[in-house]
Amino acid sequence: MLVPDLADLRPGDFVKLRGTGSSAHSGGRAVVVAVHRSAGPPWRVVALDVRYSARGHALRVDVDGAGELVRWDAPWPPAQPAPAERPPVSAGVAHVAPPVTRRQKVLAAAALVLVPLALTGLWTATRPEVEPNPLLVQRHLVEGVRGTGTASPGLPGLPAPSATTRAPATAEVVAYAAGPVPVVADAATGRREVALAGVEVAAGCRDAYVSALLELLPVGQRVRVDAPQAGGPGWFTTDDGIDVNAELVRTGVAVPTGAGGGLAAGDAAHRAELLEVAADAPRECA
Repeated sequence: MLVPDLADLRPGDFVKLRGTGSSAHSGGRAVVVAVHRSAGPPWRVVALDVRYSARGHALRVDVDGAGELVRWDAPWPPAQPAPAERPPVSAGVAHVAPPVTRRQKVLAAAALVLVPLALTGLWTATRPEVEPNPLLVQRHLVEGVRGTGTASPGLPGLPAPSATTRAPATAEVVAYAAGPVPVVADAATGRREVALAGVEVAAGCRDAYVSALLELLPVGQRVRVDAPQAGGPGWFTTDDGIDVNAELVRTGVAVPTGAGGGLAAGDAAHRAELLEVAADAPRECA
């Protein structure tokens, strides 16, 4: 499929298709009911499931197949311009093309094969290696399964939001105290300040640390906070499974604290994970 904005498609988006070779795709409005991604990085979309009516069957559309797909309210991509016509030959003058030799045919065929291969090899050798951001990938995968939610109420049978494999969130970030220190609230303990356990700001990374912390834990973020000691620091895990303490160390804006560091004996596993992440983290702020 030719999908101009494939990365932004979510279940519940309306699209139109043509030229797929299947009589099932009438070209009318269809709704995306599932987005299938590859099993490993870079987690690209490999297929879509669409449905043409609320009671119709879901149809699988392979992204690598022939055809075109765009959003319902978007125009089709412009067609390729027609080749220019050959100028007319003057009256009384015959146009005779020189004969094409076998050698010329072989050279032309070789050029059609070797030139694209050479260009592909050059592009592969010179393109920069970009590692996917695990934070964005994980959140996009969760959002892709949940969908936009705009069309779900009116279409029965659409996939429900998936349940995370992590423990459910029990609190919410409601504010920030000086530090900055997240202020969380839950039904059991009420509103309280909970500093991040096991980490401290890396040298020269104060601004980057604050920016990363606010991105990971914005006000309104649902979290699970493991704080063994009453009033002590804690370990934050977002509702979409991001280990905030380890993520700050992974990006290089924080480092594990020294021995002790306000950690309880039950936090040994968390500290071991921080030390393992820190071994591969960048050594200075970007």
